[in-house]
Amino acid sequence: MDPRDQEDRSIQKASATDSDSSDGSGECGVASPYRWLRRLSRELHWSFVLTVFAVYGACQGVGNAVGVVAATYYCKDVLRVQPVAAQFYQGIVNSPWVVKPIWGLLTDVVPVAGYRRRPYFLLAGVIGVSSMLMLSLQRNPGIVVGVVALTAQSTGAAMADVTLDALVAQNSITNLPLASDMQSLCGFRSSVGSLIGFSISGLLVHLMGAQGALGLLSIPSALVFSAGNLLKERRVTDFDYKQVHKKFYTAIQSMGATLKCPEVWRPCVYLYVSLNLSLNIQGGTFYWLTDRLTGPAFSEVCTYPTYHQFITN
Repeated sequence: MDPRDQEDRSIQKASATDSDSSDGSGECGVASPYRWLRRLSRELHWSFVLTVFAVYGACQGVGNAVGVVAATYYCKDVLRVQPVAAQFYQGIVNSPWVVKPIWGLLTDVVPVAGYRRRPYFLLAGVIGVSSMLMLSLQRNPGIVVGVVALTAQSTGAAMADVTLDALVAQNSITNLPLASDMQSLCGFRSSVGSLIGFSISGLLVHLMGAQGALGLLSIPSALVFSAGNLLKERRVTDFDYKQVHKKFYTAIQSMGATLKCPEVWRPCVYLYVSLNLSLNIQGGTFYWLTDRLTGPAFSEVCTYPTYHQFITN
């Protein structure tokens, strides 16, 4: 069958589904999000929607929000490092997000046991759970142990993020009419998760301490692991692993050709220069806001709202 005919049929099918779901059924407003999620679950399979919830909602949304506050208190109260050192260690912890193209190449080029997405979700979940449990159970953690554990958790989150991005891109190609819906689903899950995470992060640190709150980050990673187990994915057969190096070379060439486009490299250069030339005093501001002698001495419960408002203004 001609791919264009198949694409036209998929568009007609999606349009028919939209018209059926928007008929006068007597339902309005409140029921629409439910129908929307049910439609995505039917067209893309419920395991994909669950994976979006686990990665964007739980891991990136709630996990990153709680992790930002807990890790900052962990460096200040547990590791007892100065703001300059804390900013340096934070740069190390964030390094896995800088090398995201590497994770993207792996999930696109190197399938594991015939699957391109599931094994990387499983690996990301294992890394996140083991690192956060190890960090939370250490009574007297050193700086090296703490930074390694936080970097490992960041690696798992970055790997899950890139793998889901690749999955969304793949589904957007095969289900073109639902591409915008998938982007809306990802943004909605991430926003709601971040709102919940920042609302409870200070309270968790106040009740459980920084290490206890970091230990709870193993729950989002466990959800990512579960999503990887349940994800419906077509198995790749007859893959020639001897040609992996050639596939890597072809993929790198494609990336290089894309970066040569002015529409791509100009925004990249602007973002790179603007981010590297802008001063970041968030670490020092946090230490001052929570200092009991020379600062306002805000508690864990109200630190983030005040801190966030101070920085953004």
